[in-house]
Amino acid sequence: MKNTTLESQLQTLGNSRLPLWNEFPDFELYMDQLVSLGNRYLKNLQESEITASMVNSYVKKGLMHRPDKKKYDTTNVAELVVISLLKSIYSLETIKKCLQAVTKDTQTEQSYNYFAQLFNKTLAEISNNSFSFDFNYQDDLITSTEKFAVHAVIYKIIGEKAINLKAPN
Repeated sequence: MKNTTLESQLQTLGNSRLPLWNEFPDFELYMDQLVSLGNRYLKNLQESEITASMVNSYVKKGLMHRPDKKKYDTTNVAELVVISLLKSIYSLETIKKCLQAVTKDTQTEQSYNYFAQLFNKTLAEISNNSFSFDFNYQDDLITSTEKFAVHAVIYKIIGEKAINLKAPN
C-alpha cells in the first residue's frame, strides 16, 4: 500500500539509514555490483537510480578515484553514496571541491562515517518530530558545510514527497 500522508512518508523516510563504513563490503566490486549496492543503500532517498554511466562520469571528472583493474573498493562505495545524495543540491564541481576539502585533513573512513551518522541522526529526528538544527559559528567551516548539505538534501527529499502527494496521478 502506498503511503498517502506526509506523516507516513516521513516515518518511512526516518526508517531509512545510510550504512556506516564497516557495513560496506570488505571486498572489491565490479561496476554492476557497485551500482546495485548504491541503489540499494539509497532506495528511499533518491528519485532516480544510479547507472554505470553516472559512475563512469564521476570517475572521469575526478569525483571518485579510479577503480583498480575495473574493481571498486570501499572508498568508491562511500564516494558514490555521498555524490548521489549531494548531486540533488550541488553541481558536480562543487561536490568535487567539497570532497577534496573534507578528505584533505581527514581519512575517507572518518569523513564518510561523520556524514552518514549526521544524515541518519537527522532522518531519525525528523521521523520522531524532534528535529533541531544545531548550528554554531565556532564550528569549523567543513563541519558547518556538511550540516547544511545534509539538511538541504533531506529537506529536498521531504519537499518532493509532499509535492508527489498533491500532484495528480
